[in-house]
Amino acid sequence: MIQKYIEEEKVRQLTVKNLAVEFENASIAKDDLWRAYEECNDIPEEKRALIDINLKKKYDKDYEMHDVLYKKAGKLEK
Repeated sequence: MIQKYIEEEKVRQLTVKNLAVEFENASIAKDDLWRAYEECNDIPEEKRALIDINLKKKYDKDYEMHDVLYKKAGKLEK
């Protein structure tokens, strides 16, 4: 019974760690898109302001989620 619990815990820990890595990869891709957007000069200022607001909100949520995942992954490694 204890061995089963240990195996299940290892699987859970690996899943959380893998999720953190996948989230990091997605964040890097979003950062690349953000940089490409910033370099785009043919977007009218009014639309750019709305896009900026929405992207900032999503970026902040992603950052919070990223932070939580890495804290959990860090606790699992201890």
